[in-house]
Amino acid sequence: MRSAVLLALVLAACGGSASKDKPSAATPAATASAAKTVAPADQAACAALYARLQRVGVALSSSSELLTQSVDPKDLSKKIATEQEQLERSATLMDSAVVPEPLVADNRRLVKALRRYARDFAGAKAPARKGDFQAAVKAMTDQSAVNGVLAAAKAIEATCHP
Repeated sequence: MRSAVLLALVLAACGGSASKDKPSAATPAATASAAKTVAPADQAACAALYARLQRVGVALSSSSELLTQSVDPKDLSKKIATEQEQLERSATLMDSAVVPEPLVADNRRLVKALRRYARDFAGAKAPARKGDFQAAVKAMTDQSAVNGVLAAAKAIEATCHP
């Protein structure tokens, strides 16, 4: 569960701990991570999908860490744009993967949630640039997107972790 935990920490650091969609404890979808059965012929695809998930975690972790080191509104806005780009690239990376059949829906959910979160970050750039940090944080706080990312990541990891 290392990748899912990493993603959880990254998303929480990005403002995912509060909710714009109503606060919620873990939803059933966010906590369901039972391993699915992948055919022996799909094991290589599963391993490759898991490797992509790990790269997503590293990319998001690196860019999120930069957010915490912002020195002024303009710098924060640039770093939010970088995080948005990382989220978009992560979605594209996962969307272009060969996905074993049992994980197709989970991977689609992951891609959709990453893209939604990227849009949230896009909406945070202008308020951050103006120094309205509260509005920027609110724009980046989307518990539903975070829950979607985490649930999908947990499902992929539970199934494909070596």
